[in-house]
Amino acid sequence: MMLKVRGVTCSVAALASLISAGCGLDQPPCADIRGQFPLAESALALTKNALLLRAGDGFVLAGFDGTAVRWGQLSGMGELTAESTFVLPEQPATTTGGQPLGPVFAVTQKSTPGDQLVAAVGVLQTGTTDRYEIHAYIHDLGSTEAPTMRTLGESFAAAPTSGTIRLAASSSPAGTVALVVWGVEGQRAPISFQVLGADGVPIGELQKLLNDDPNNVPLWSCVDATQNGSSLAITLVEAPNSAHPDQPAWIRYGVTDNGGIGETDEFELKADVSDCRIVSAPGLDSSYLVAWQNNSPRGGTYFAVMYPAPDAGADDAPQVTSSLVLSSEPFGGYSQMPRLAWIAPAKYEFTIGLVRTNGPEVVRFNAYADPRGQALHLPSVSGHVGPVSAWVDPDAAWVTYLDMKGSSAPGDAAVSADSTRLLVQVTPASIL
Repeated sequence: MMLKVRGVTCSVAALASLISAGCGLDQPPCADIRGQFPLAESALALTKNALLLRAGDGFVLAGFDGTAVRWGQLSGMGELTAESTFVLPEQPATTTGGQPLGPVFAVTQKSTPGDQLVAAVGVLQTGTTDRYEIHAYIHDLGSTEAPTMRTLGESFAAAPTSGTIRLAASSSPAGTVALVVWGVEGQRAPISFQVLGADGVPIGELQKLLNDDPNNVPLWSCVDATQNGSSLAITLVEAPNSAHPDQPAWIRYGVTDNGGIGETDEFELKADVSDCRIVSAPGLDSSYLVAWQNNSPRGGTYFAVMYPAPDAGADDAPQVTSSLVLSSEPFGGYSQMPRLAWIAPAKYEFTIGLVRTNGPEVVRFNAYADPRGQALHLPSVSGHVGPVSAWVDPDAAWVTYLDMKGSSAPGDAAVSADSTRLLVQVTPASIL
């Protein structure tokens, strides 16, 4: 059953998760659908795991079907242009845990924002069984030629008993430079990163190390390359240590125009991060929003808002407000809890995007973790959708996913030709 509230569609099932927290059906919706754009049918639009990247005034959509990379430029009205395809020359390596190492995507500018795609993959070094290399393939929009390849830095070791290999990529919101980040969890190994310009040319020195002292690296996890705000950043979760002995910490390293590390922000988390379910985005007044999920018996979804320390002294700490906002219990436990897709500002409140098989759900809270308005369920005719990718602007979240129809079902590798990819613009509702 579906309800129409103020012109937006909300499912009764989606609302039920917040009713127990005091969100009644008589409340206004927590967010509005500003625009809902179905993409014309194409091979790229039907690629299940397509990723949304900001590139200047528009977007780039990129995905991998197991053999070929498909990508193209996407307007804010859902118009997909200059769709390009190339066969990935190397299959990503698969670790002993079944984890494929890419491809991960970013864009650069050759002539216009986002007119080159960077597809980064981890591959085994020739003649080895435990040494990996990161290869970046650069492809021009509309080109029928094979992509060019660059090796990013030196090979690294990752034995079967080592921690998870992390590989991430993103681009500047302007769509001009790309960032690739990689490392191995659980080894106290330094994190490597590289900033790439047009044609994949490295900006600054080749293969930088994030840690100032590579011989004294704290345990880290969940490293990611973020595309938000006005620049690039690297984020990670650092295990408790002498600097923060009681709790893990979230750290954001700003990336400068010359490819170095700039301003760093850090604060302790109220609970550990499980399965790297963590998202972040800029808030208002130079703040940052972070949401994450924890699988402890009394866990669920947490949020934090961090305001930078005033410029009164080097020892000033950021101002942080943090709380549990969604318990996992109403969902039947952590294993049944929807995964996080994004967090976005809603003036001085915030919204969280959750991934449900029947469509993304938006929930809203204030800084005191009080629910605000009804949950908003994004549209799906079929009732089950593919992976969700989102980009957060200061005043809206842009979300894309496949409405999977016909023979398609959650978990299927194939996608039915009558499925539809949607681009949805979600804005905070006015709640008095």
